[in-house]
Amino acid sequence: MHLGLDISAEMLRRAARSARASGLHLPLLRADAMELPVRDGSLDGVTAHSVLYLLPDPLAGLAEVRRVLRAGGRLALLEPRAARPSARAAWSGGARCLASMLLWRVMSGLHGRFDERGLVALLDAAGFGRGRAWPVLAGYGVMAVAERTT
Repeated sequence: MHLGLDISAEMLRRAARSARASGLHLPLLRADAMELPVRDGSLDGVTAHSVLYLLPDPLAGLAEVRRVLRAGGRLALLEPRAARPSARAAWSGGARCLASMLLWRVMSGLHGRFDERGLVALLDAAGFGRGRAWPVLAGYGVMAVAERTT
């Protein structure tokens, strides 16, 4: 089973439209990532895009994700990257890509960014194992994966 979750009603409306247009059945739930309405150990995997940097306590948010993952369950994150990216590299994806990356950069400047080493350390501190992270999106983003090992 797949489940989409967001605290924003508008984001859920957009997700519902996109899912319908793609012919997908995707249950959507309005909820706070800091208090996931899911039983302990009930999920095989969690993905999150641009969530962690917006949370008031990223470590507590990761602990909540760990709570709902089963042993062996995996987490994949995409977050804004702390290192200074190249606008030229983003431009190679076209004007829309460059605009998106620059807007993400501005917003993350207000909330926070991650470097690869720091994000893996945060995953470790939350009790995840096998964490690793690497730059993506012309250096604007950092992708991280980890596993609930116990």
